[in-house]
Amino acid sequence: MMNASAVGRRGVAAAGVVSVLALTGACGTDSGDDAEGRKHSATAGAAPSASSASRQASGSPASTAGKGLSQKGLDRLALTAQDVPGYTVNTVTGKGSPVNHDDLTTYRTVAPAPCRPVFAAAQLGSLHDFTAQVSQDIVSASDDFGPHASVGLTSYTLADARTVMTELRAALPKCATTEMRPSAAHPGAGLGYSGTQPRSVSGYGDETLAFDATQIINSGGPSIPITILVVRQDSTIATFLSLNPFQPPTIPQDIVDAQMKKLA
Repeated sequence: MMNASAVGRRGVAAAGVVSVLALTGACGTDSGDDAEGRKHSATAGAAPSASSASRQASGSPASTAGKGLSQKGLDRLALTAQDVPGYTVNTVTGKGSPVNHDDLTTYRTVAPAPCRPVFAAAQLGSLHDFTAQVSQDIVSASDDFGPHASVGLTSYTLADARTVMTELRAALPKCATTEMRPSAAHPGAGLGYSGTQPRSVSGYGDETLAFDATQIINSGGPSIPITILVVRQDSTIATFLSLNPFQPPTIPQDIVDAQMKKLA
């Protein structure tokens, strides 16, 4: 089983043509009920939503104590096939599958250093350690080449969750013409990203960011367009990613809506 780390969280499926899907879904699949189963844009600093203000006023644990969710608590907020009819839901980390904190070491070796938050976000992570993590591969049940998204949920202390968004917001303008990748001494050094372009979005969670970029498999290798939406809801950050080698990638709106409903 491939580790869902900096080796590359994306899977590539071939059926006459190359189709880029989301996370390495072969690494894990939801069991039981789960097995049956954008175009908003992103710039920084969306104002806190009314629902968020209400939660903070009522004194939810994340807002008052700044604590991140436990793994069991975050597992309950991950999507199941019942939440997204028409898709299969494969779980890569969390919900009983191993969670890897070692990815942080790789992200922190990325060069150039100012782009480390961008690289980490493209891997559904950040430069900060977390209290819980779930990552899933959600793909059209009727067409392996159809709508798909990688969805990562990561819970932090509230202070760290806010810092993750601040660092990513500051990094995006610095990486528009830069190719970023980990140190050659680390797994996944052949995977890089370049050409980040922030997009503007609002209406999700407490803070929202989004950007487009290009994934590069080995220097001078295939280049694959990707699009990413990052939303902070209290101390949990949801990252949505889609990629497509043939046309501009889009994140299915029904996947975003279903996940944000569970996080609200």
